Amino acid sequence: MQLRALADEVPHGCVTRLTVACQGGRHRSVAVAEAVARRIWTAWDGEYGVEVEHHHIDHPVLPAA
Repeated sequence: MQLRALADEVPHGCVTRLTVACQGGRHRSVAVAEAVARRIWTAWDGEYGVEVEHHHIDHPVLPAA
């Protein structure tokens, strides 16, 4: 897993971020971020901390362009 290789190279105490985005920030990105976090946590057996932060979940849905 490439993310595990990256995590192994990050100095202790530093943070690695994976960003998932979609136009409204309330549908695909939320589902994908939650699924990825769950898979990473499971694959790493809790060895590394995994946090999910949804930046725009409380904002109104953007109108269709």
